[in-house]
Amino acid sequence: MSTGNILEEIIPRHILEKLTVVELKKKVVFIPLEEQKDIELYYILEGKVSCFTVDFNGREFLVDSLGPGEFIGKFSQMRNMNFNCGVRTATDCKLLRLTPCKKELLSDKNFSLYFYLKTSDRVYEMYKLAMLRMLFPSNEVLAYWLLKLAKDGTNIEEQAESICLQTNISKRQFFYCIKNFCDEGLIEKSGKQINILDKAGLKEIAGNAYLFMYENKKEDPVC
Repeated sequence: MSTGNILEEIIPRHILEKLTVVELKKKVVFIPLEEQKDIELYYILEGKVSCFTVDFNGREFLVDSLGPGEFIGKFSQMRNMNFNCGVRTATDCKLLRLTPCKKELLSDKNFSLYFYLKTSDRVYEMYKLAMLRMLFPSNEVLAYWLLKLAKDGTNIEEQAESICLQTNISKRQFFYCIKNFCDEGLIEKSGKQINILDKAGLKEIAGNAYLFMYENKKEDPVC
C-alpha cells in the first residue's frame, strides 16, 4: 500500500501491507460518543473531520477540527478515561484504518514517537484555542478565525453555524461583527460566501488574539 506521506517512512512495511483505506461520505459518524470495546484508530489521508460532544441538554459542541496528516481516535479511552467525544466526517474522507495493528504500531519505537508528538501538539493547540475563546473579545476572535480559514486566499465558504461552533461565538454576535467588518471595507459577504478585501486591516482588528495564536509560528497567513 502507498499512502504517499510520512507514514511510509515510520510504519514497518509488513504492518503497512495489513492496513486498509476507508472511504467515507460527508456527515458520517464513524467514532461514537460512547466508549468502544475495541478502540478505533485512524490516520486522515484526505478530507476533514469534526470532533464533537453533546451536553446534558442535547446541545452539540465542536471540540476540534482535523485534516490530512492527523491521527483520530478515542485517545482519552486509551488512558482509561472517556471524554465522551464523537467524530464525524465534515467532508468526504479517506482514512487509513490503523485499528487492526494498533498494538504493534504503538510498540514500534519510530511510530510511537511520531504518534505521541503529533497528539501532544494537538493538545497544545486545543489548549490555546480554549484560551482564545475565553480571553479575547468576539470581534478579535472572529477576525483571527476568518484569516485562519482564508489562509493564502481571500474566499471563505464556511457556514456561519460552523464558524460559531468553532469559535464559541453566538450567531447574533457573529452577524453583528460581520456587518461591522463589511461597513469598514474589510470584507464583503454574498450569500454564504465571505471575501476578505483587506487582510492587513482584519489582522489589525484581530490584534492580541492574532499575536497570541501565531506567536513564533511559521504558518502566519498574513505577512
